[in-house]
Amino acid sequence: MKKNRQNKHGYTLIELMVVVSIFSTLLGLITINLLNSKQRASFNSSIIQLVTDIKQQQTSAMSLDTQGANGTSNYGIYFGLANYTLFRGSQYVATDSANFVINLGDNVQFSSVWLPLSSIIFLRQSGEVSGFDPSLNTVIIKNTQNNQQKTLQINRYGVITQVN
Repeated sequence: MKKNRQNKHGYTLIELMVVVSIFSTLLGLITINLLNSKQRASFNSSIIQLVTDIKQQQTSAMSLDTQGANGTSNYGIYFGLANYTLFRGSQYVATDSANFVINLGDNVQFSSVWLPLSSIIFLRQSGEVSGFDPSLNTVIIKNTQNNQQKTLQINRYGVITQVN
């Protein structure tokens, strides 16, 4: 007796569903990891930009850079909630057209600013911090999505002594 065997080719519905569910799970995990990487990169780049701007303002004060203005001046940084402002002068004046505002990255803000008048002012020529108070020398930056935060401490010479 001869058996009628047909060669069946292909996959069952269950096999296809298992493969699709595995790919969907892997795709979901990859997407989550990429989003977290973007958040970390935005947070870290905001910190790097802030540190660079602090150093640049201090250098401008020490080099007697006038930036097109008459005479030499102090330079400073004023800290808002989600931005900071680079300014020229012995104090921050919000209406000064020469101010330059820098916005922090997505979901990044200053959670605490322990500085006199929320600003750092560098004295011309020396670059030291005007009116330095060792109890008021800290800025805390926070990522609002994952609550990661970094603390920056500044000494009387305008040097960032701690980032952690």
